[in-house]
Amino acid sequence: MTDWITYEQPLNERIRTLMRLEFLFRQISAHTQHDSHWHSRSLIHSIGELLSITERGDLKSELLKELERHISTFTKLQETPGIDTDYLTSLLSEAQSYMGSLHAITGQIGAVLKNDEFLLGITQRTSIPAGTCDFDLPEFHYWLEQPWEKRLSHVKQWLSHFETLSNSCKFIMDMIRQSSLPSEETATAGSYQKSLDKSHPCQIVRVDLPADLPIFPEVSGNKQHFSIRFMEFDESFGKPGQTAKDIDFKLTICIL
Repeated sequence: MTDWITYEQPLNERIRTLMRLEFLFRQISAHTQHDSHWHSRSLIHSIGELLSITERGDLKSELLKELERHISTFTKLQETPGIDTDYLTSLLSEAQSYMGSLHAITGQIGAVLKNDEFLLGITQRTSIPAGTCDFDLPEFHYWLEQPWEKRLSHVKQWLSHFETLSNSCKFIMDMIRQSSLPSEETATAGSYQKSLDKSHPCQIVRVDLPADLPIFPEVSGNKQHFSIRFMEFDESFGKPGQTAKDIDFKLTICIL
């Protein structure tokens, strides 16, 4: 059985932001499975990165627009003969529930944590190399030496302010990824290009490659077309170059 590596490239800024948020939530989830103070350090740094993203622009408005787009698509699909209307109804209900939860948030998502002096003191130093050493932040050092159960309780309290964001983000990304099926494609001499239908905007390009193939893709594109260059991984960590070989791969164009 072949193991595959999936590479994803967002084709617009909104989805790019959602994928960064998704990355942070996965990272946080992984760190909460371990009780060492090194994992707790990484947890706090990830929460700081969440705060940084939520400060940029109107994230709540962008999420609401994306959910509205999905609701419009689901509503149109209900008119398709043979469609599973019960499933679509459940998706509509879920999307509307997330919209209601977002509307209930006053101000920016996670805004209350921007006044948390403990987190603020740490995040202000994360841009400095090794800026959160014990001697720089003795309060942080004290917290890291507390029992794991106590630290975890604090982390869960902070993360509760991002629960609606996390759930909405997961729902949107799951729907986008499940919107299309993969096709078998071949890149001639390591190069592949494809035009897109502007009436059905592509959100994410997904490329699946066998895990034992020392090749990775570089994807670039916009709403009109995209291109993929298949690069050879250099085991000596030199500059990679495009392969001259034909590469078979799986391609998914997520258009929901």
